[in-house]
Amino acid sequence: MLFESPIWLTILRGTGVYLLLAVILRLMPKRETGSLSPNDIIGLVIVANLAGDAIAGEVVAAADLMLLVTVVLGWSYILNLLEYHFPRWRTIAQDTPTLLIHNGEVLSANLEKEKLTEQELYANLRKNGVHDISQVHQAVLEVDGQISVVQKQ
Repeated sequence: MLFESPIWLTILRGTGVYLLLAVILRLMPKRETGSLSPNDIIGLVIVANLAGDAIAGEVVAAADLMLLVTVVLGWSYILNLLEYHFPRWRTIAQDTPTLLIHNGEVLSANLEKEKLTEQELYANLRKNGVHDISQVHQAVLEVDGQISVVQKQ
């Protein structure tokens, strides 16, 4: 027998795990996910785990493994296409940039929302060549977890 589990069950399991992880990663603060999108993180982690199981010989049927990899990569591709073609979906699937400093004023509520300390903010300002917060027009936590700084003119 080629598949050990029913095909529909393997697809359902793979879809359920993928979508659950997508929701969990979407709820995490931006700086926790780094420069990879949640879809990329899920794809990398799950495919690596499945490959590790196959290498260790823990997979009973190679066809089940390949079907799960296909499901995970398929969902990743479909969600990326949805984000590209449908801006409304993009606002649900991706986070938005967060303003951290405006005209030299630290927006503490936004720091708290993103679980970012003032020390971490100041360290990022220094990395961007800013030593005086009053010279910052805007500092924004981008969707990739990086902080971009626009200095006053």
